[in-house]
Amino acid sequence: MSLDFTVPVASSEERTARSPMERLARAAGASFERRDGWNVAAGYGGDASVEAARITDTVGFCDRSVLTKLDIQARAEVLADLVARVAGGLELKPGRASRSPDGSTWWCPITPTRLLVLSEPRSGWDVHTALDGAASAAGEELVTIADVSCGLAALTLAGPGAGELLSRFCAIDVRPGVTPVAAFRPGSVARTPGYVLREGADRLLILVGWALGAYLWEVVADAAGHLGGGPVGTDALAAAGGGLSATAAGVAEDSADA
Repeated sequence: MSLDFTVPVASSEERTARSPMERLARAAGASFERRDGWNVAAGYGGDASVEAARITDTVGFCDRSVLTKLDIQARAEVLADLVARVAGGLELKPGRASRSPDGSTWWCPITPTRLLVLSEPRSGWDVHTALDGAASAAGEELVTIADVSCGLAALTLAGPGAGELLSRFCAIDVRPGVTPVAAFRPGSVARTPGYVLREGADRLLILVGWALGAYLWEVVADAAGHLGGGPVGTDALAAAGGGLSATAAGVAEDSADA
C-alpha cells in the first residue's frame, strides 16, 4: 500500500514547496531559487567564501528539508528483499545506513521492520517509483510506503565543529568511535524525537518533525553562533562535497512571499 502525501516532484511547475525554516533563513539573509519544486536557500549574503570558511574552519548548518523521505514498513524479510531489489543488493544493518552506489540515496533502518529512505528530490521520485514496483511484485498488502517528505524537517551540520554543535542540544554520542560514518541513530534531538545520520567525518544530518522545523533552526542557530558558525546555502554544501548535496541547477529566484 502506498500512502502519498502532497509533495512536489521534480517535473512540477504548478506549485512550490517551502521549508518550515524558510522564514528564518530569509531573515538570516538567504537568497532563494526554485529547484525541483522547492524554494531553496541557495546562499547567504552573496559572499561564498564566508560560507565555505564555516564549513572548513568552524561549522555551518544548512536546511535540507527538501530531501525526499520515504517511510517503509514491512516484515523484516520482505523489507530486506525490497531493498536488495531496488538498491542493487544493499544489505540492511542495524544502526547503520547504507548508501546507494551513485550517492543519491541513504537507506536507514529504524527497526527490523521499518526503514527511512532519504534521497535528493530529483532522484527521489525514481526511488519511490522503483519501490512501488518492487512492493507490487512482493504483494502490496505486505508493504506500506509513506512519503513523509513534508513530515520531517532536516538540517545538515557541516564542518569540524559539527559534533560540538550537536552536543549543545542533543545527548546522542557522535564521537567517531561510537558513531562512525553511515551510523544512523534515532533519539531525542533538541528535546523532541528525531534522527541523526553521520553522512561524513564532519557532516551530520538531523531530522525532526516538520512542525518543529523552525524551532530546530532557532536552537541550532543559537548554538552555532557561540561556536563562530552560521547558516550556509545548498550551493556551499554541494561545493564542499560528501553526503547528499543539492546538485540541481536553480531557476529564477522566487518572487512569492514567504
